[in-house]
Amino acid sequence: MVRVDVQPLYDKLCPEWNLPDAAEKPATRLGVRSLVPEAVYAPGEPITFLVAMIENNQYRSGVGLKCRMIRDYHEPVEFPLVTRDTPVEVSTELERPGFVRLEVSLGELSAAAGAGVEPEKIAAVPDITGFDSFWRAHRRWLNMVQPRVLKREVIPAVLPEYGERVRCFDVQVACAGAKPVSGILSMPRGAKPKSCPAYVFFHGAGVRPAFQPLTWAARGLLAFNVNAHGLYNDLSEADYRALAEGPLKDYAKQPVYSAEDSVFRDMILRVQRALEFMKSLPEWDGRFLIVHGGSQGALQALAAAALDRDVSFVVANAPAMCDQAGELAGRMSPWPHAISQAGMERVAPFFDGAAFARRITAPVRFTVGFSDTESTPSSVYAAFNACGSCDKEILNFPDCGHAGAVFWTAEAEIMEHLGR
Repeated sequence: MVRVDVQPLYDKLCPEWNLPDAAEKPATRLGVRSLVPEAVYAPGEPITFLVAMIENNQYRSGVGLKCRMIRDYHEPVEFPLVTRDTPVEVSTELERPGFVRLEVSLGELSAAAGAGVEPEKIAAVPDITGFDSFWRAHRRWLNMVQPRVLKREVIPAVLPEYGERVRCFDVQVACAGAKPVSGILSMPRGAKPKSCPAYVFFHGAGVRPAFQPLTWAARGLLAFNVNAHGLYNDLSEADYRALAEGPLKDYAKQPVYSAEDSVFRDMILRVQRALEFMKSLPEWDGRFLIVHGGSQGALQALAAAALDRDVSFVVANAPAMCDQAGELAGRMSPWPHAISQAGMERVAPFFDGAAFARRITAPVRFTVGFSDTESTPSSVYAAFNACGSCDKEILNFPDCGHAGAVFWTAEAEIMEHLGR
């Protein structure tokens, strides 16, 4: 099932999570949008974008813009465009399922929009040989490490208004690999045994501590926010910056020639151990085990559901690292844009979101931004189409890139899943 930008539904179901009113639009800006609002076309059909220069809510003519058209299976094309007192039409086409993105710029001003051609027919590249045996072997390795809780330190709620309703803990759990699971657990005060659904949130790219998932705990959930790199959660900003500029600099693109050497191997082992920890809590209701993340975090959520059948619901907001080998077939490259590096064509497929999606049976909700340059829409649709779940939906955001509503849709989806 495909849906398009359902913000009013989310505002109604979860008012405390409403986005603040959008900032006032700048007086001078560029505008790009698809002529067809849903931005979905047929093969060979003209794909038309409307481009404008806007000043004080008026179209400005005679301004020279730089344009770049990126199409799956084709080389990018750059060309100039002069604005008019009405939006200028820019058309192209695509002969087979895939996506197109138009970027326009003027100095520091820029804008982009995307459109899809039969996205429901984009087929992911086949799995790498040995995918399942690789993860079975690592599951056995993980089982050899006792899931000892190394740290469960009570910490105060960062927002005092939650202090009387929620308890928070800084948690570390032993794991196979170089680092333990590290995260912040929040739960309702006075929660009774077997009374709470479990919710686990995984982080996107970057180097940062876990944060307190207070709103989830206030809603009655056991909520675990998992640090992507197994780092301590109480380091200084300078310490995290030093890690990001030092040993974890460009971690996703560090050249490796074996899947055992990838940072994502240990990351996904921590994903599995984080789920084990949540299932060990006496307050878990034994029924709901929800996983969620955006970008790199969504990749982890897909891996969680593929490798642990106790997962009951998945929200994958703009998942990164999907169908990475699709770049070799001519589609736009998803983050970390590394598949063409020496050796990575043999390593990356072991950590591919489409491969994990194929193995999911739990209900899944995907989101996709049509002008996303990181979790490219072709790659997200490849994972969605490959997904093995009988209950899967994808929410299209034609006007979004790698930000915005693509990431915040989860709250209402999860509350609706829980019947709350």
